[in-house]
Amino acid sequence: MNTNSTTATEMLTTATKSAHEGLIKFETLLRSLSDADLHRADTEGGWTVAQIVSHIHMCGLLWIADLERMRHEPAMFIFREELGHDVVGAPPPSSEEAAERIASLRHALDVCLPAVDPTIADKQLEVTTLGKMTITEWMPLLIGHLLGHAEQARAILRTRGVLPAESEKAQH
Repeated sequence: MNTNSTTATEMLTTATKSAHEGLIKFETLLRSLSDADLHRADTEGGWTVAQIVSHIHMCGLLWIADLERMRHEPAMFIFREELGHDVVGAPPPSSEEAAERIASLRHALDVCLPAVDPTIADKQLEVTTLGKMTITEWMPLLIGHLLGHAEQARAILRTRGVLPAESEKAQH
């Protein structure tokens, strides 16, 4: 195995591990929520926890599709929506379904990220308004995006008194 494919494999392994660990924590939290708490939004407005779950789910699945598309292109231009920007599907009606959606995404990432063709790591992906970077550069940002929204949901629950403030440290 050459150095570039080793580096790509390491990047994919790191991304898979990071996504798995962050999403399993979020899934565990969702399983502990009441259905009413799932539908809480920040006091300043914005998405509910259920809508955030839908967004995370959709963004992760779109990223898997984008990675497969990259296998067939020397470089690619996509719109932010193709990464899931502002995408929200039907919010899960129950905490159990929310947790199952995150479990489904976690499983999809566990299976699909390690299977990504390592030769795409250095391919350029340009996203409108966000710029052009290689897949290796995009990967931590996109996994971070998913996990950042999980933290957004935790913040809503802390603000609404569902999670105690000290639980922030326990969730990391």
